Amino acid sequence: MSRIWPLKQWLFVPIFVGKVFPTPERRDPSARFAPALERSLSLCLLFSTAALSQGPARTLENFLAEAVEFEKAQNYSGAENVYQQGLAAFPDQPEILKRLGILYQTELRFPESIKTFDRVLKEAPQYPEVNFYLGLSYFGLNQFEKALEAFDKELKANPQYRRAHYYSAKALQSLDRKVEAIQHLDTLVREDPKDAKVWYQLARLYRSQGLHAFKQLASLDPGSVLVHALKAESYADAEKFQEAVKEYKEAQRGQPDFPGVHYALGEIYYETAHIPEAEEEFKLALREDPNHPMANYYLGEVLLRNQKPNEALPFLQVAVAGDPNSMMAHRELGKCYLDLGKLEEALRTLLKATELDSNAKEPHYLLARVYARLNDEEKRKRHLEIFEKLGKAEKER
Repeated sequence: MSRIWPLKQWLFVPIFVGKVFPTPERRDPSARFAPALERSLSLCLLFSTAALSQGPARTLENFLAEAVEFEKAQNYSGAENVYQQGLAAFPDQPEILKRLGILYQTELRFPESIKTFDRVLKEAPQYPEVNFYLGLSYFGLNQFEKALEAFDKELKANPQYRRAHYYSAKALQSLDRKVEAIQHLDTLVREDPKDAKVWYQLARLYRSQGLHAFKQLASLDPGSVLVHALKAESYADAEKFQEAVKEYKEAQRGQPDFPGVHYALGEIYYETAHIPEAEEEFKLALREDPNHPMANYYLGEVLLRNQKPNEALPFLQVAVAGDPNSMMAHRELGKCYLDLGKLEEALRTLLKATELDSNAKEPHYLLARVYARLNDEEKRKRHLEIFEKLGKAEKER
C-alpha cells in the first residue's frame, strides 16, 4: 500500500500529520514549502469548481430569448422570473423593462405595468413603443385622458404607428369626442384602404353621429322639410323606394325648390324602371344645376337608351368633363360616338374607359364593334376575347 495520501486527504487532516508521521522537515527539507503549495492548490480547486457551477456569462439576448419561450408556453411566472434575473444582471435595461411591463399588461396587472414603463421613460422618454403600451395600460384602467396623453407622445415620435392611432380613436370614443376619433381612423384608411377593422369602427362612428344629428334636428323642428329629406334619404339607402318617394314629396310640399330632391327622385325612378318619370326629374334637376355630373350622365343614358344619340351627346360630354374618372360616363359617351358614326372619338373614349376599370367588360365589346367598322380584324378579335374572358370571370365570382 502506498504511504502517500491523496491531496484531498491531506487537506482535511493537517492537524494530525505531525503526530502520525515524522515531521516533513526531517524527511525532506523541501517539505517546508508543502503547506503553502497545498493552500494554493486548494484555492485553485475551489475557484475552478465555482466557475464550473456558474457556466458561461449570460447575454441580454439569452435572457430575452428564454423569457419569450416561457411566454409562448403561457408560463408567465417563469417569464417574469427570467426578466427579473435579467434586470439583476443588467440593471434598468430598457428592453427588459419594456417586455416585463408588457408581461404585466398581459396578466392585467396594469398598475405594475405602468410603474415598469415609467422606469423606462424616466431614462429614455421616447423609447420605441413604451408610450403606446403605457397608454394601453391606462386604457385598461379606463383612465382615457392619461391614455390619450401617452398615445400622443408615441405618435409624435412615430406618426405612422397604426395601433396608436387606432387606440387613440377608441379612447376618444370613450370620452365622447367622436369627431376627433374619426380623424384618427380616416388617417388609417387613407394609408390602408383594405383594413376592414378600421372601416367597421368608422361605420359605427358615422352611424352614431348620423343618428345623433338626426335626433338633434328632429328635436329642433320635428316637421321640418329637412327632417322629411333626411328620412327620404334613409329610406332610399335602405331601398325602401315607396317610402322614400313619399318623404321627398312631403319635402317638396314644404319647400318646392328644396335642392337635390329632383335628382334624388330621378334616381329612384331610374332604379325602379320608371324611365319617363326619371327623365323628367333629371331635366328638372339640371335646371337647378346644369353641371351636375350624375344628372347629366343619367339623362344622357336615358336618351341613348331611347335611341336619341344626338340629344344624349351634350349631356354625356358634360358628365365626362364633370367626372373624368367615371368609367360609366366614358363608356356611354363612347357608345354615343359609335351610334353617331364618330369612330375615332369612340375609340379614344372607350380605350380610356378600359384604363379606368380593367374589369369592365362592356367597353371591350364596344371596342370590338369599333374595330370591326375600322376593318381591324386582329384587334376586333382581341377585344372580343377579353370581353368573353371577363364575362366568364364575372359569372364565376
